[in-house]
Amino acid sequence: MRSRYTAYVVKDVGYLLRTWHPSTRPADLDPATIADWQSLQIIRTEKGLATDNEGIVEFIATALSQQKILSLHEVSRFVKEDGHWFYVDGDIKKNSPPAAHAAKKAGRNDPCPCGSGKKFKKCCGP
Repeated sequence: MRSRYTAYVVKDVGYLLRTWHPSTRPADLDPATIADWQSLQIIRTEKGLATDNEGIVEFIATALSQQKILSLHEVSRFVKEDGHWFYVDGDIKKNSPPAAHAAKKAGRNDPCPCGSGKKFKKCCGP
């Protein structure tokens, strides 16, 4: 899960596609459509250990887009095949709106959503 988040941060489309299960993997990903992800908080995990063949990760990820903070709260499913973990799919939590609709504007003097502790204007802001 964390490696896929990192791949989203650096827009490593090849890694994302390689770690996506073939049954649900898209044909391609456009790096221009990937948000500017800022933070990841793992809420819980189920299974996913070395001896397991499946796992669940619930997380909240935040991104920045056009000075708006986006939030994604998802429960993702993974399977392990031939010793490699693959993302299968995920459910967006109903109590959390989809990322594109959860946007709120970050003010220049607000704390930066990336979690640096700095003001937005001194960190990720314009």
